[in-house]
Amino acid sequence: MDLEPLHPLQIARLRAMTPEEKWTVFRGMLRTAREVRCAAWRRKHPEWDAARIEQAVAQEFARGRT
Repeated sequence: MDLEPLHPLQIARLRAMTPEEKWTVFRGMLRTAREVRCAAWRRKHPEWDAARIEQAVAQEFARGRT
């Protein structure tokens, strides 16, 4: 998968961010990634309860894979 290069204005904004702002952005991205993976597991295993889905997602993130 090829990623589109960042625009110079995007780079400037990222460099200007405080560590707190960067952490906030990271947390939002992580939350979104977890939500997407939960939805994928729900589609694959509709019989699983929320706890089992969270367990599967936690294992994926701990192993760094999807």
